[in-house]
Amino acid sequence: MSVDLSSLTISVTKPNWKPAIMLGDMGINIIPIEEDEGDVDRYVISSRLAIERRMGSSFLQGIVDKTLFTSAIYLREHFNMPILITEGDISHKCRMIDPQAIRGALSSLMILYGISVLSTPDIEETVSLIAMMTRQEQIGVREISLVPKRKATTLDDMQRRVVEMLPGCGMVMARDLLQYFGSIKGIVSATEEELLSLPGVGVKKAEEIYRVLNAEYESVDTEKELENAIETSPELLFEQPVTMLARQHYICAEGKERHIVDMVFFDHEADELILVELKRGRLAVEHYYQIKRYIDNAPKSGLLRSFLEKGSSIRGVLATVEQCKLDLGDSNVSVHIVDRDRAIKVLKGLRVRRREKEQI
Repeated sequence: MSVDLSSLTISVTKPNWKPAIMLGDMGINIIPIEEDEGDVDRYVISSRLAIERRMGSSFLQGIVDKTLFTSAIYLREHFNMPILITEGDISHKCRMIDPQAIRGALSSLMILYGISVLSTPDIEETVSLIAMMTRQEQIGVREISLVPKRKATTLDDMQRRVVEMLPGCGMVMARDLLQYFGSIKGIVSATEEELLSLPGVGVKKAEEIYRVLNAEYESVDTEKELENAIETSPELLFEQPVTMLARQHYICAEGKERHIVDMVFFDHEADELILVELKRGRLAVEHYYQIKRYIDNAPKSGLLRSFLEKGSSIRGVLATVEQCKLDLGDSNVSVHIVDRDRAIKVLKGLRVRRREKEQI
């Protein structure tokens, strides 16, 4: 699935070097770091994740002049997830460095300094890896099932695999449940008492299976669902009455960079436009820069410009259902933690109304 990289931001110490230029060409927003601590090629992805890039020659030179380790100390002290990428071949012969010294440096970085060390063959792979880590850190990683999957070859095998996902059900219990109730639908429709009637199913297992099969789904899985909840109930986000003007509002495009804000509201009493950027996960400083770009480019939108020309003010809101602290130091951009339970309640109401419409 393609991802709009214009929503990503990387702060770099060497904005004019080829990796930063290549990342910018991919659509990622590149922000120069004015204070070039240690004169290294560094990529700050978030408040917790930073990547330092060293080619083979600079890695070896760093061992000689000790800058490899002073830089490691800086990374360890300022980031929870420091990463070093060594690019290309590390040849000790050209500098007459003992291979044991190279092994010692690598192990020290990982064991003593807590630096994760990755290796890439060339600049293209380095840039691709940095882009991937940025996407996963700032947008998120698709959840990975921890249940081993095997290819089902027949219908009965697929049925057993579905039932095996129920609490306390292995292959034998899945087979017994299917033989007893005749189908997955029969298992789903069973009462706790009927589940208990099967030998091997105790009270606790029957309760857990029944609960999983019958409990209503309660979760906010995507930003779109959070948008749906806020559109239906703006009070999840605002104490004052507001009017929603747009969702996924296209502001403008600059080269490969597109500005699309999640939601736009208008506060009539305050005569104020409110741009809302939603995140399902924890908020980070990169999201602040993102909403700031939307605010700065707001006059390029016909909709927003019509309000601004009449004297309306504009501010930004970063919102998520994930508990987090983000001190922005900017009165024009605020952080709001949406009550997850309230949002789920709204989504459940939407689900009920959708079903009622389908039945008409």
